[in-house]
Amino acid sequence: MEWSARARHTSVTDLALTPDGEEGARAVGRWLRGRRLAAVLTSPRTRARQTCALAGQGDGARVDQDLAEWWYGEYEGLTTARI
Repeated sequence: MEWSARARHTSVTDLALTPDGEEGARAVGRWLRGRRLAAVLTSPRTRARQTCALAGQGDGARVDQDLAEWWYGEYEGLTTARI
């Protein structure tokens, strides 16, 4: 289910990137190429770790639980219009 493509609020639901998200991550990787980063941190969510990997930063990235998205409660998966 492509929640982001449908403008659904996504927090703790662990969804993979959409094809557009994958391409965006690769574009970030091209932009980062040749740059030196002091640290790379990522949320534990699949989509965040996938973004990091596709951007070429997965090997040195540290998963940080404090970066996890907040829980939207009953709004999870709903659009703003529906809320």
